[in-house]
Amino acid sequence: MTRYPALIDGETGAYGVTFPDLPGIAAMGESLEKAILNAEEALRDCAVEADKDGAKIAPSSAIEDVAVPSGSALVSVPLTRSSGG
Repeated sequence: MTRYPALIDGETGAYGVTFPDLPGIAAMGESLEKAILNAEEALRDCAVEADKDGAKIAPSSAIEDVAVPSGSALVSVPLTRSSGG
């Protein structure tokens, strides 16, 4: 399973998640758990749309190579695909 580094910022009630390797792909959530779940869904949707277009999404960076801005946390989000994809 491929995992993508993601940056989380925000505060209780309003968290945002972005993917350094995938500009424009983002998710939000009222809790850290919900933000990460939404990030998994956004990542999956990105891969599905790329597949439909016959394209590939950018490869994931090694987590240790990602710069973490002040006020952000670094997590790893799995790219899950349905058995058909």
